[in-house]
Amino acid sequence: MKFQWRLSLSAILLSTIISGCGVQSPSKPVISSAEQNQIKVTTLLTKAEKSKPIKSATLRAEAAQILLSLGEKDRAYKVLNDIDISLLSPSIRFDIAKLKAEAAIEQQNPDQALQHLSTFETVNKTDLLASQEIEILQLQAQAFNQQNEIHSEIKALIKLSLLLDTNEAKQQVHDGIWDRLIQLDSTTLSTLLRNGNNSYYEQGWLELISELSSSTQLDTQYQAINNWSALWEAHPARTLPPTALSNLSTVTFNADKIAILLPLEGKLAKAAAAIKEGILMAHFREQQLSKPSPELLFLNSEKINTPIQLASILEEQQVGLVIGPLSKEYVTTLTSDTHIKTPILTLNYSEESTKEGLYQFGLSTNDEARQIAIRAWNDGVRKAAVLTPNSKWGNKVESAFSEYFTQLGGQVVSRHAFGEVSEYSDDIASFLGTKESTDRYKALRQVVNTRRIEFEEHRRQDIDAIILTALPNDARQLTPILAFNFAGDLPIYATSHIYSGTSDAIQDQDLNKIKFIGTPWSLKPASQSKVLISQQRTDTNTRFGRLYALGLDAYRIYPYLQQLSSLPGAEIAGETGKISIDNNGIIKRELIWAEFKEGSPSIVE
Repeated sequence: MKFQWRLSLSAILLSTIISGCGVQSPSKPVISSAEQNQIKVTTLLTKAEKSKPIKSATLRAEAAQILLSLGEKDRAYKVLNDIDISLLSPSIRFDIAKLKAEAAIEQQNPDQALQHLSTFETVNKTDLLASQEIEILQLQAQAFNQQNEIHSEIKALIKLSLLLDTNEAKQQVHDGIWDRLIQLDSTTLSTLLRNGNNSYYEQGWLELISELSSSTQLDTQYQAINNWSALWEAHPARTLPPTALSNLSTVTFNADKIAILLPLEGKLAKAAAAIKEGILMAHFREQQLSKPSPELLFLNSEKINTPIQLASILEEQQVGLVIGPLSKEYVTTLTSDTHIKTPILTLNYSEESTKEGLYQFGLSTNDEARQIAIRAWNDGVRKAAVLTPNSKWGNKVESAFSEYFTQLGGQVVSRHAFGEVSEYSDDIASFLGTKESTDRYKALRQVVNTRRIEFEEHRRQDIDAIILTALPNDARQLTPILAFNFAGDLPIYATSHIYSGTSDAIQDQDLNKIKFIGTPWSLKPASQSKVLISQQRTDTNTRFGRLYALGLDAYRIYPYLQQLSSLPGAEIAGETGKISIDNNGIIKRELIWAEFKEGSPSIVE
């Protein structure tokens, strides 16, 4: 047995040696999945060439699907175009036409996509499954969207919504319909409303947006929805309204206790006192009208100056809303805070991105710069010259205007920051290029050494309008110098700083024809709240007086914060302007325009 074991072992060793000395067969190269798919595509297309029409179409469709998954859109589209679908059954015809349409949409070719989908217009609907009709309408809506054919997209989405089974899917489509409806301009909407071929569902949607477009004020919009609902009881939009309208229908935000977070000392204390007075006046007026009003809790932001401190007090006091703080630095700390869960309406803006539940409100010059840029652009201004004071706030206005105007397509061709009164003449000469004109003349005289050169001083000719930021006294001195430097023919657009708040026809004669932007508080007849504050204060018509207006508006808008946030275009008329909120919780103010005529401001459209 021992000998046999040794023999077996020897045999194994020998066979191992022999096999090791033999020629090894080469290993097969590893083929990637992409390469495998390419081979499969080639195989499918080869088979398709040799197959009968129906089988050939199926094989080509399969190959095209693989190519689409590989990102080879052009090749997939070519394969699909080689398929003749006229002889195919409705089911296979649908699959291939759908693939063709999807490929065309991928290629940003909506016209071709709609052409492929048009083959189903003559197909008997009973030959299509409901799921197939849904897919066709979805693709049509995508194609119309690429064409920017808003009305056609709306019609496709309305038909689509009627075929869907679940409320979740319908809600998504209803939101899409609403998003498109609010893009319709008033002329198009008016034309569509008069179209006698509208279906019941189309007419209902169009009348809904028409009702709401007649006013952007929240209270009248709420009534408009009620009026529409009474007439369209069976309409799907009444049963399942767009999310934006659901938010409008909800009860306004109520807080049993509101914390007013303002500094009681320091450099902002005086401004805070004016804001506080505005808040108290709004609160008082609410009580006068027998409306339920919250308890006000006043907190000193100089003492409670960290989010952790504030969070503790808000929780302890069961506060439902915070109005404040006023300091930009404090607002910035709140943008990244994770401790406070209470909604906050700040009274200043941060340059940092905001967070949910944080609404930023204030008297930002950005609102003015944006609206001046839009107004100037709409008036045909393409090249602007910006004149601002040599100060931090002047630089902010110049920077903001330049940014907005450039985004519109305009160009700022000259910018200058003026300094002391004694330097105004030199400032304006440099700003308008008249100094350069004179300098060139003097240099030329030295070169040619003659006195017979005719010279006429002139300003630069590439300016369409002047954008001016100046306080009243500065503006009164700058405008005659502008005229002296040949700019009397240029339109001037000014920020609110130019108007003192009190009409002075004699002193402001030199400001005639200047268009400027301002708040309803400054330019419209005094509201009852302003009259009451004016009985106690003498500074309501000054620039400082706008802080009373800020306090009034902060208190008035808090119940509508959620609705304003969720409704595009919704606004509230306030003392500081028409108030709206963007998607980031930033509160915007739409101010009003005025023009100096015979030394007094006159409101213009």
